Amino acid sequence: MCVTKKNKSRNDDSEVGSCAEKLPKTDKETYQSNKENEASTPRGTTPVIGDSMKVAKSSEKSKEKVLKWIHRTLEMGVDGLVAEFQKIPKVDPKSFSTKAFSENKEKNRYQDVPCQDNDRVVLTFPGVSTDYIHANYVGTAIDKRRFICTQGPLEKTLFDFWAMVIQEKCETIIMLCNFCEQDKIKCEPYWPSEKNEEPKKQVMKFGTAPNEITVSSPDKPYRMKEDAGINITVLKVEWVEGGDLKSRQVRHYQWESWPDRGVPQNKLTPTELLSYVRGNPNPIVVHCSAGIGRTGTIVAIAYVQERMQAGKDCMEMVELVLELRRHRPYSIQNDMQYLYLHRVLLAYFLEKHQDKLKLPAESRAKFDEWVARYDTLTKG
Repeated sequence: MCVTKKNKSRNDDSEVGSCAEKLPKTDKETYQSNKENEASTPRGTTPVIGDSMKVAKSSEKSKEKVLKWIHRTLEMGVDGLVAEFQKIPKVDPKSFSTKAFSENKEKNRYQDVPCQDNDRVVLTFPGVSTDYIHANYVGTAIDKRRFICTQGPLEKTLFDFWAMVIQEKCETIIMLCNFCEQDKIKCEPYWPSEKNEEPKKQVMKFGTAPNEITVSSPDKPYRMKEDAGINITVLKVEWVEGGDLKSRQVRHYQWESWPDRGVPQNKLTPTELLSYVRGNPNPIVVHCSAGIGRTGTIVAIAYVQERMQAGKDCMEMVELVLELRRHRPYSIQNDMQYLYLHRVLLAYFLEKHQDKLKLPAESRAKFDEWVARYDTLTKG
């Protein structure tokens, strides 16, 4: 059973540059198609997903960027990447402003995971006590506000969380943790779930009239894929605006099997998850407990994919980590998460799309060696 003691440090938790191009119409169409597929697909089955990304099937320019990235990753080797990550400069909390974070201590899950003022989401929704929430915008090659990375909601920030979702017109939430892990509270229940303290509760209300927000779950959750460990719940969010009742459908994706202080065995699940949400034109909310480790890893995978889709060089991976941390400090917390980022992308390029990316025998041998070493480190 989870202890009720609040977590004070990220040490108790595993989570401790973009351009403003408009989203391509094809991605919007794909996202809408995915929503329609989900709506017409029986629960418990997997909808047909149109992965508009298709990095390995895109233009020759994109293919060139992919091969360049693969070559570097295999040449570095697993141990080389671990050493590379360990040389990344530590985050200096004095290097950025955290005024709002310091003034709202009761709204922070971990006091040593600061939320910087730059790129923070500023709440303007009626009824919020302050404009602060522990959340930052993080961009990719598609949109400078592609993602909102945030902490798992606290009991006193539940209304703020949903106010943010409504304000930012979010239609997708990705949750990368459980409510309780290793007997510690990681996130407060914020939607009708079978795992809430009141399992049969189908409606949850946050705030008070006239600014009350209602979240309901008309249908039971269903699996994205049986072996992926991700549950999808379609939520109905309602609120009053200008005297009129408004509502929005929000899809909630919870990845339950990402272990605390580790990495998942599912090497293709992140790219499959991202293919479900990629065409969403509005900010995608991503959170774990602190909103930096598991959250930063997923966002980094999307960042690399979307740069390559656009035919752009993917910067040195150290620069990628630093870029993420410029928007969301402490993103990608440990070397295992850094390795997992590489493992997922290698699997996507060389396993899922191996028919499109033929490697010479020497490179294929290096890939096999890379995977064997990775498995030793992560499963040992």
